[in-house]
Amino acid sequence: MRLPNLRSGSWDRLPRFLLAGGTATLLHWSAMLILIGFGVAALLATTIGATLGLLANYVAQHRYAFCSDLPHRIAFPRYLTGAGLSWALNLLGFSLLLAAGVGVAPAQLVATGLVAFANYLFARRFVFHEEQTINVQ
Repeated sequence: MRLPNLRSGSWDRLPRFLLAGGTATLLHWSAMLILIGFGVAALLATTIGATLGLLANYVAQHRYAFCSDLPHRIAFPRYLTGAGLSWALNLLGFSLLLAAGVGVAPAQLVATGLVAFANYLFARRFVFHEEQTINVQ
């Protein structure tokens, strides 16, 4: 079995994808903690943090990870579709692992890894894929 070459071809974006996603996650958590520190309810704080993280991740993926020229009117709805699918995949994977007797932390780590890999493939092949099959102008 051959491992993918991360320095060439379509895999060269993976490190940038992971860095952008990790930075967006840190923004989410930081905003949430700061808001909680100012007395904002935890549910509202994480909602605001997640929204900031989602927007930051979209911009970073569009500009940095995939260097996309796709207009935002095309890329952003695709990105939101991917975010929804990721949420469902995380819930499914986490639930199945818990049902199989895996602990909470290991189950979330595995689910997060699965979702990150699926997100990368979805972003590369659909969200920021620039080959047009129809005239969108």
